[in-house]
Amino acid sequence: MRKPARPIPSGDEQGLEFDLEVTPDRRIRDAVRTLLAPDVSVVVEDAVLVTDEMVGNAREHARPPRRCRLTVSAGSGRLRIEVDDGGPGDPHVRDPDLAGGRGMILVDRLAIAWGVVHHRHAKTVWAELPLDRPRLPPMAPLPSPDPPDRGPGL
Repeated sequence: MRKPARPIPSGDEQGLEFDLEVTPDRRIRDAVRTLLAPDVSVVVEDAVLVTDEMVGNAREHARPPRRCRLTVSAGSGRLRIEVDDGGPGDPHVRDPDLAGGRGMILVDRLAIAWGVVHHRHAKTVWAELPLDRPRLPPMAPLPSPDPPDRGPGL
């Protein structure tokens, strides 16, 4: 039986590797949040979004074997997302339409760099996100509207 995930041991890096044939998307999203814990900023949700898009693209457009690696490097302050698949096509930013096309725009805008490395019978799509991006303060709730003026004595 294949294991859905395994740790990636390294010097200043920590991470996980997932077999996309047996690992549900929910587990990968949870792993991104766990790797970046205790941070609960918008950067974490950006990382979840980019990972989800890259994994989804591999599941939809490529053939097995499919794997995903998440690596946090303390030295560079980055999260590196790598998705391997056996498909020949490369992801690219395109004009969105009713059929899609928004995912790689998100990856392109949220990642500081992304690309494709071709291997003999496979490819690796990768993206890196900074973990030291300035945190945005939480949005303040909108003030409640003033009650309507009912005039004197009401």
